[in-house]
Amino acid sequence: MTTNTPLNSDRNKTTNTRRKQIFDTAIHLFNQKGVAHTTVREIAEAADLTIGGLYYYIKSKDEILDIVTENSMYFHEAVKKFRKTLGDVNPTEAFRKCANYWLTVSPSAMEQTIFFEREKIHMANNLQEKQENVVRDFIHFFEDLLKDGIAAGEFKIDSVTLVAFQTYFLRGLFATKQWFLADLITPAEYATQMTNSILQQILVDKTKI
Repeated sequence: MTTNTPLNSDRNKTTNTRRKQIFDTAIHLFNQKGVAHTTVREIAEAADLTIGGLYYYIKSKDEILDIVTENSMYFHEAVKKFRKTLGDVNPTEAFRKCANYWLTVSPSAMEQTIFFEREKIHMANNLQEKQENVVRDFIHFFEDLLKDGIAAGEFKIDSVTLVAFQTYFLRGLFATKQWFLADLITPAEYATQMTNSILQQILVDKTKI
């Protein structure tokens, strides 16, 4: 029977820290050079590891790519969990808060979001299919929020799917264009203003923006 001794705990913490360092480094290089032009040796050097040291924590570049892809999809579930914490709020507030949460791209999430948007082609077929299903399901999540607003008489929308689609892809737009927007607007300001812009399109009572 394995016990969680302080030694084991420290070893696990070190392993997790190192793996995160490797993944963060890999994402940065993938975004700079592309997946195909990034070697394991370059990842190891940038992470301040030997090749042998890197292979102690990961098996291959494909494993890095798989886990980076999985991590990139995590935030979709985080927004759904966030919605549950809001409790019984009206549809306008539910959409406002969820859209704002989704569209606020923190610096730590920036490179993962860019990777997710740019490097889909390098995912294994099963991950591409999973990613497509996750995105489709998440757009449905926003569709449901919007339909709640219509049912409550708070929203008037010609195409629910189009507004949900717009809400989803505005996150990737900010991440990939932040080099241009950095001097103009913060991530929090972008999220608030874009959420308000969407509400301006769909609210029956515009004074609630």
